[in-house]
Amino acid sequence: MKRKSYKFRIVNTAIMAVSLSGMMTIYITFINLGMVDRFIYYWFKAWMLAAPVAFVCVMMIANPVQKLTKRLLDS
Repeated sequence: MKRKSYKFRIVNTAIMAVSLSGMMTIYITFINLGMVDRFIYYWFKAWMLAAPVAFVCVMMIANPVQKLTKRLLDS
């Protein structure tokens, strides 16, 4: 059961990191540049830099955030 849980955590983290970094970088790129000719290029470049960082961040904070949420809701 542990192995399945670890696989779930990795896939869940990857989906969360890709989704969130994609949404944030598209928003910030638009705020900074507007809809310029090479918007997709600039956004994709930012997203490629942000996605791996987002993955590491989610891996580090997901468990503590889940524990904090459980503690807040159980009290």
